[in-house]
Amino acid sequence: MPDQLGNRSTIYGWIFKRTPSHSRVLDVGCGDGDLLSRLAEQREVEATGIEISQECVIRAVQRGLSVHHGNAEEGLCNYPDRSFDLVILSLAVQELEHPRNVLRECLRVGRRVIVVFPAFGHWKARWQLAFQGRAPVTPSFPHAWHDSPNRHYLTVKDWERFCEEEGWRVLEKGFVEGGKAVRLWPNLRAEAALYLLEGR
Repeated sequence: MPDQLGNRSTIYGWIFKRTPSHSRVLDVGCGDGDLLSRLAEQREVEATGIEISQECVIRAVQRGLSVHHGNAEEGLCNYPDRSFDLVILSLAVQELEHPRNVLRECLRVGRRVIVVFPAFGHWKARWQLAFQGRAPVTPSFPHAWHDSPNRHYLTVKDWERFCEEEGWRVLEKGFVEGGKAVRLWPNLRAEAALYLLEGR
């Protein structure tokens, strides 16, 4: 998981608390396997990853992880229903071409899913759009528009409406800014949003 938000330890801590010990965990878009290897060590999970970057896959395998090299938009269909106790999709949903399809597959193969995304409704992004008239470049969106891997820009409100439309249960949610939990006005103040979901 990239450390682009400066919130990595807070995000990791949130995920760790919601990951059962000795469970089967799939990290979709696992990067170099940093989060997954920590879960394997500290929570003793049976860890599996999917990652599109060959360089990241090599680093993850060097950590002793089982990582499938491929596109998450295609690779999830290879897993049977309820193959995992938990599926993690951290800072990746905004980069997917078809996030709805991938999320449905995550909820098919996993009993529960954790989704973490950078929140486009953060006040710094709003300020840059409103007063500078430019595509925002912030800690949660550090790339210029032409270099950004992001395909979708969503807010906390967008996400919650989406979950409601899909009929997914939000079991828990958390919000962070500057490494600290946000409790008031998360749609305005959160740099990153974290959700624990369950399917229909």
